[in-house]
Amino acid sequence: MGEILSQEEIDALLSGIDQGEVDTTPQEPAYAEEDVKPFDFRNYTVSARLKMPGLEVVNDYFARGFRGTLSSMLREVVDIVALPIKMERFKEFLNRIPVPASLHLFRLEPLRGQCLMNIESRLVFAFVERFLGGSGRRMTRVEGREFTHIEQRLIKRVVEAALQELEKAWRGIHPIKPQYVRSEINPQFARVMQPDETVVVCPFNLELEDLKGELLLCYGLGTLQPVKAKLYSPFQSDEDADPYWRQQLEEIIRSVAVELLVPLGAAEVTGRELLDLEEGDIIQLDTKIEQPLPVYIAGLKKILGELGLYRGRKAIRVIDFVKEE
Repeated sequence: MGEILSQEEIDALLSGIDQGEVDTTPQEPAYAEEDVKPFDFRNYTVSARLKMPGLEVVNDYFARGFRGTLSSMLREVVDIVALPIKMERFKEFLNRIPVPASLHLFRLEPLRGQCLMNIESRLVFAFVERFLGGSGRRMTRVEGREFTHIEQRLIKRVVEAALQELEKAWRGIHPIKPQYVRSEINPQFARVMQPDETVVVCPFNLELEDLKGELLLCYGLGTLQPVKAKLYSPFQSDEDADPYWRQQLEEIIRSVAVELLVPLGAAEVTGRELLDLEEGDIIQLDTKIEQPLPVYIAGLKKILGELGLYRGRKAIRVIDFVKEE
């Protein structure tokens, strides 16, 4: 009860006000009223751009992997570049997609919810024409035209290939299994989230010889919630956090053909001796029979070996490795 003023204190305070000893002038506020703006707590996460280092790495891996796959499918070089990640409301994302749309719904199991992939329509028509043997340079009217069943089946091949590359790209962050659900031409039929739900949009720029277009990946923020810490944290070094890509690189290196050369020796002969050579003549080399032979790998001496026969063929038995100087 120590905060309650006594009668004597109240009388002294009133007396001070009457005598002007107590300042009763109202203080200026620390901020002006016009500086106060309403805040929408439902959409506080929405921002024009977003920094998610982990997801940026996933996008870079996806762009590189899908670039090679799509170039092989179309038999033409396709350049794919990951653009900055954005966040917006789901209804804003759908409203930006014109009809006919090439919208493809998929899941990232075991994560919950559905995600979307959108391929710009002019890219779809160019892909289909190349699949059917055309050059893809003929201008196709997009507005007001729906995709035929054949075109939808062909573009589904591209989508399935993209989902395979997406699975590989995610392995360094979190193992997922993309599962294709269905495709839609009208964005109004792809409402798999609430209109005001926040989504993470990952745009990619696709460039062919004479055509540019955009591919979009749309993740619900709720879908990414279980792996949010991994996506927001700075990506770790390959040594600690990316065993998949190290394994892939090792497998590629192990499958590369390497040339091995085993020189038996050398000899010097005169021009007369060379001209007089006949079948059955013997040329004495500078290598002794008991001397180990050098084995060159890609032009570098790496192994010392002993010449012999194995299963009816000449072979070299490794007896030592050449240490690097």
